[in-house]
Amino acid sequence: MCDTIYCAPFFGKNSDRTPSEPQSVCIVRSRPAADSLDVRGRSFGVPDGGLAYLLSKPSWIWGGEMGVNAAGVAIGNEAVFSRFKTSKNGILGMDILRAALGTAFTAKEAVDFICRFVEEHDQGGNGAFKGSLYYDNSFLISDKDGAYIVETAGRRWALRAADPADSISNSYRIGKDYQCLDALTRKEIAPVDEEATCSTEGESGRHGERQSFKAHVENRFYLRFSKGEARRALSRSLLERFSELVPGRSSIVDFLGILRSHGAFDPRKPWSRHMESLCVHAGGFPASATTASLAVEYRKDGSALIWFPGSPCPCLSLYKPVILRKGSFLPLWTSYDYAENAPSSLASRVSSRVSSRVSSRVSSRVSSRSLDPGFAAARDQTQEALAMIADSALSDLDASDDTSSLAVLAQEAGAVIAGWEKDCDLF
Repeated sequence: MCDTIYCAPFFGKNSDRTPSEPQSVCIVRSRPAADSLDVRGRSFGVPDGGLAYLLSKPSWIWGGEMGVNAAGVAIGNEAVFSRFKTSKNGILGMDILRAALGTAFTAKEAVDFICRFVEEHDQGGNGAFKGSLYYDNSFLISDKDGAYIVETAGRRWALRAADPADSISNSYRIGKDYQCLDALTRKEIAPVDEEATCSTEGESGRHGERQSFKAHVENRFYLRFSKGEARRALSRSLLERFSELVPGRSSIVDFLGILRSHGAFDPRKPWSRHMESLCVHAGGFPASATTASLAVEYRKDGSALIWFPGSPCPCLSLYKPVILRKGSFLPLWTSYDYAENAPSSLASRVSSRVSSRVSSRVSSRVSSRSLDPGFAAARDQTQEALAMIADSALSDLDASDDTSSLAVLAQEAGAVIAGWEKDCDLF
């Protein structure tokens, strides 16, 4: 279970999966464009544009939970559950996400890619690290100019522009406010003349009252376990509060505070309401916890700062910076291994150690620290120091394209990170 949030100029997502599942961040370099995409031994008649991207992914899956490409397109996906049967041999939403990152230069291009892909190929496949879980997918897609929400159900889809502050979770979001539908669904819930097979609501041909996409496709049984509507209500309230900050006062530290939020959940009581938290701690059923997180901070010049903790428990961790500038990813945390499926990945090692502590019950140490105002203040102050280092790095690059100063600033960032983890003895 997961949550993806957007409030310009910020995009973010928490990935909630089996606590023991390793998930890490990798940088996939550019490659020659191809007319057909190969996904885990299967060839699909869709292009791979060869774009580089940064991807947060479970170690055993080709695709990713969230990522951002060299053009600044960021995507997060969510499991949603429709009344249509998913295919056991279908393609995972995480694979669709990675495929879109490889070819889309804008958020709208990613939207078009995903909608075409869903219409042409079955979704499904087992997305569970342990056991089995089959589902459809929703996506929140952003770039420097705005964001979109795409929700799917089998080979059906609905699309709308995201609100200025918006979020998705493990429940369908789009009701009667869709802006586009696939042709079949449009005829079912927004009746059209036979000649009007286009999917754009602004075009002529529709007659009769439109119906809700959510009501038409959703299997509400799963909402009892996913708590997607409760978590989306929490994220929306936090985003609205964030968007009301005095212009110029909102910062990446404030935005990360949303991803670190527990809402009404008390980490000292992991068996009660743990799925109603944005920063999910392992507890009762379902066995799920936040194992990875990612945030993107768009800048006016087209560059971006990408932030990720590289470990579970965002409420305890610092988010570390990667610069995206002119299509290149420049990490400021250089002790991390960004190779895909790196066997020595720090995130994998940390995930193993942390999950051994919290997979069955949140430790008293984690609980007390996540609720300690003094700890949170020190964490945010240290996070602000990292943000200042990242800002200095971008300023140096803007002054000259010489990247030589990045080595010094990377050392500073590394010292801040190492000092925090040593002093707090987190992992």
